[in-house]
Amino acid sequence: MRVSVVVGVKNGAASLQRCLDSIAAQSLGGRETIVIDSASTDGTVELLRENERAGKVARFLSEPDRGLYQAWNKALPLARGEWICFLGCDDVFHDPGALQALVAGASGASRVVYGRMNLVTPSGVVAETIGTPWARARRRFLAGVMLPHPGTLHHRTLFAERGRFDESFRIAGDYEMLLRELLEHEPAFVDRVVVDMQFGGMSSRPGAIYGNLHEILRARAAHGLHGIPLRLRIMLAAGWLGSVIQRVLGDGAYRWCADVYRLARGKPRVWTI
Repeated sequence: MRVSVVVGVKNGAASLQRCLDSIAAQSLGGRETIVIDSASTDGTVELLRENERAGKVARFLSEPDRGLYQAWNKALPLARGEWICFLGCDDVFHDPGALQALVAGASGASRVVYGRMNLVTPSGVVAETIGTPWARARRRFLAGVMLPHPGTLHHRTLFAERGRFDESFRIAGDYEMLLRELLEHEPAFVDRVVVDMQFGGMSSRPGAIYGNLHEILRARAAHGLHGIPLRLRIMLAAGWLGSVIQRVLGDGAYRWCADVYRLARGKPRVWTI
């Protein structure tokens, strides 16, 4: 059984090697690594050539694109795996057995397999572990709370039958894609940490958080989920307030307020540690 690991990158030379090394270290033998680079200018292309020669990268493209989801779509015709998963250049597999555990956890009926994910601060502290079984996650997912997507396995028939990622989305295209499938079919859950994701990327920025929530509203409406659940209303209000605080008072004030909000919800700090 082969797994295609797709990595999207733009000017990620500082972190990409660690990501590629974590893929190469996987105990699952049947795998390939495909990297789609958005015309980087920081040495990423040279690094990819070196890793291709070393056998750590099967194929890569480097050319301009219109965003992450176009990059992922470019990878789909190149992928030979029965299962396809996606990583950012800052993401790493948690340990060498992660892919093997995901494949082992695939059930015959499920075309999506996910696990738990560590949220890691830039200083290397595991601030939070996210991911719960579908019986608990379903209601939250339908209300707009995304599953931990990095490392999640997608069976290739999912894209053949449901279509590719909608490139009109900038941040929530993976949520919209999973909605197409998970409204009708249950995913499989693997009860272990699969990926360590560095907190603080594009989707964690104040403006991006608020924009992402509006994209989630659009995705829900497109699939017949009308109205705004209370959980999503609260997240929208917090996202709007956070963007205002950051714009008016700066990053430091935003980080402090964001952690106060997390603590009030019973979650650990991630912005100020």
